[in-house]
Amino acid sequence: APVVGFDRGLLWRIDKATAPGRGPNPSHLYGTVHIDDPRATAFSANVLRALEQSRVFLPELLPDEASAQAFSAATRAAPGQTLETLAAPDDFERIAGRLGTRYGLPRSVASRLKPWAAYVYLSQPARPMGEIVDAALIRLAQQQGLAVRPLETVAQQIAAMEAVPVPSQLALVAALARDHDAALAEVDQLVELYLAQDLAGMRRLEESAVRDDPTLRQPMADFIEQVLERRNERMLLTLLPQLEAGGAFAAMGALHLTGEQGLLARLARAGWRVQR
Repeated sequence: APVVGFDRGLLWRIDKATAPGRGPNPSHLYGTVHIDDPRATAFSANVLRALEQSRVFLPELLPDEASAQAFSAATRAAPGQTLETLAAPDDFERIAGRLGTRYGLPRSVASRLKPWAAYVYLSQPARPMGEIVDAALIRLAQQQGLAVRPLETVAQQIAAMEAVPVPSQLALVAALARDHDAALAEVDQLVELYLAQDLAGMRRLEESAVRDDPTLRQPMADFIEQVLERRNERMLLTLLPQLEAGGAFAAMGALHLTGEQGLLARLARAGWRVQR
């Protein structure tokens, strides 16, 4: 039967349908948004209780100094593969201009970026970021003395970006720079949809650029395949042994939860009981 009902809700209980008291403790999946909005880090009593009752916390990534350095190094392209050499001149000028005026990135740095790295930069709010939702949860888990085991390494996240074909990376970053005011406004819309726990609405907003520009259909499909769907497959492999043991609390970007290829539908198809 097709899986329905995973289009609204952030906190999900995952367990095996066994007699009460027989199976391991239930686990939880929680959708995050990689933003520092204080409304999003004001966690509900249900979230805090689920975290307190868990034995292990599984964030998407551990944002330590080594990861930050590895990510920074990976954004810099080899000669001949830079944003300046790969992008059309007009596109490069626009992208470098946005990175300079809005993110304080010198032109010399912007020119050496890989296209996906410029896309990641331009997707962020154009302001200093405080503690994002994921980091706040890691802090709470560590304060409670929980084991913290990331679902991915920074190398795996980088590999996902690198796997998006370069022409698709270029098309997406050029479009993002062209319509950057609208894209920044969409970040605010995304947060509102997140606070309303509207996963389907978040997904529609992510795909809205394609409706306005059909030439972006294939680049966006490539991006979703590598950065959402393939990563969902990998996250699931890491998650399953922890779910079997019970008492796991996993937190990942909310878009990883929803859709036919989302984690919730994959778990339901694998025979897990998934309840909002």
